[in-house]
Amino acid sequence: MKHRLNKAVLFVAAGVLAMTAIPLTAASASSASKKPTYTIAAQLVLSGGAAGLGIPELQGVKLAVSLWNANPKRQFNVKLVTGDDQCDPTIAPSVATEIASNKNVVAVIGPSCSGATVASLPIYGPSDMAVISPSATRVSLTLADPTASPPVTTPVNATYKNFFRDVANDGVQGPADGNYIAKTLKATNIEVINDASSYGAGLASQVAAQASADGATVTTATLPSTPACGNGGSGTSDQITIPSSVTAVFYGGYYCDFAQMTDIVRTAGYKGILMSGDGSDEPQYMEDLSKLSDGAGTLVTCACSEVSSSTAAGKAFNVGFQKEFKTVPGAYAPESYDATNMVLTAMTKIHKVTRSAITAELKKLTYVGVTKTIQFASSGDVNAKNIYVYKVAITNTPTGFSSSLNQIAVTTP
Repeated sequence: MKHRLNKAVLFVAAGVLAMTAIPLTAASASSASKKPTYTIAAQLVLSGGAAGLGIPELQGVKLAVSLWNANPKRQFNVKLVTGDDQCDPTIAPSVATEIASNKNVVAVIGPSCSGATVASLPIYGPSDMAVISPSATRVSLTLADPTASPPVTTPVNATYKNFFRDVANDGVQGPADGNYIAKTLKATNIEVINDASSYGAGLASQVAAQASADGATVTTATLPSTPACGNGGSGTSDQITIPSSVTAVFYGGYYCDFAQMTDIVRTAGYKGILMSGDGSDEPQYMEDLSKLSDGAGTLVTCACSEVSSSTAAGKAFNVGFQKEFKTVPGAYAPESYDATNMVLTAMTKIHKVTRSAITAELKKLTYVGVTKTIQFASSGDVNAKNIYVYKVAITNTPTGFSSSLNQIAVTTP
C-alpha cells in the first residue's frame, strides 16, 4: 500500500458546525423532495497538528454521503454537519455539546482522537446517540485496561454503551507492535516513548508490556506533545536522549511530534529502528520532517489497510475518491467511509429513525464494508484483529526527493 502526499488543507473553526449540503445528481434531484432527510455529524480533527488524520476521515464521510444521495433507490436523503475538536480534549466537549443539542442529528462519525473521545462520550451518552470512531484506539474507551497508568477498571463506554469503533483498539495494536519489534525485528533493548496523550500513553504502555514479556529490555519515557503541534499538549521541551545501548525506539503519539522527535534523535546520531503507531501513519509525517532523509526506513503501524478494487464496492470507493478529491485515500478514510455507510444501512433496517433505534441496530448488525466485515462486540469494539506495518521509502527522482509509506507486513497480537 502507498499513501501519497496529500497537501489538501481544510479548516473548520473549533466548536462551529458547518452545514454541508451534499449536492444531488440530476437523476436524483427530482425525487429528493419526496424523501425524508436525516442529518449525521462528523466530529473530527480538522485543524492543528493532527489535521492530517481528520481530513482524510472527513473525505471518507463526504464520499459515503455523496454516493448515498446520488443513488436513486435510496430511502432517504442525508445532510452532514461537521465539528472540529482539534484533537483537543478541552475543546471537544463544546463541539460535542453543539452536535448533541442539534435535534436533527441522528448519529456521529468520530471523534478522531482518543482524548477528544474520552471528553465527548459523557455528553453523547445520555442522548443514546450512536458514535462510531474510525481511529480512536485507546483501550479504556471500551474495556478495562490494567496496563494504563493509572489502571482503568471502568471503561468510558460502560454506562451508556453507545460508542463503537470500526478499527482495532490499542490492546490489539500494542501487543502486535511489541511482538513485531521484539520477535520479528529482534530488538533486545527498546526505548518506548509516549506523548502524554490519552492515545499515545495508552498505546505505549501496551507496546512496552508486550515487548518486555517477549524478553526485551524496555525503558520508558514521556515526551509531552508540544503546543506547536496543536494537539492540546503543553510540553515545553522537545529534547530526548536515546542511550547508545538502545537499538529500537517506539513512539506513541501523533505524526507532528513524531517528526520533531525523528529530527532530534537522527541529528544526535541515533541510527537504530524508529517505529510509531497509527497516529503517525500520515504522509504529513514526511512533510513535517526538517530533513526528509531522516525518515527513511521509519516504520509505522495501523489497523487500517488499503481498499482493493477487485470488488464492485472497493472499485466504487477508489474511483469515487479519486474523482471527488483528486488524490488517493489517506489513512482511515476507508474506515470513515465504512462507518458512515454502516450507520446509513442501520437506518434502512429500522421502522422509525431515531438516535436510540440506530444505536440498537448497530449492536446487532453485520456489515460487509470495503475494509472488512464489521460486527461489533458488546463492548463496542470491532472483531477484526489485523495490524498492518508500513515503511517510509525515500526516492530520488529527477524533480527531487519523494516519499511514500509502503505496506511490508501484516501482523496480529
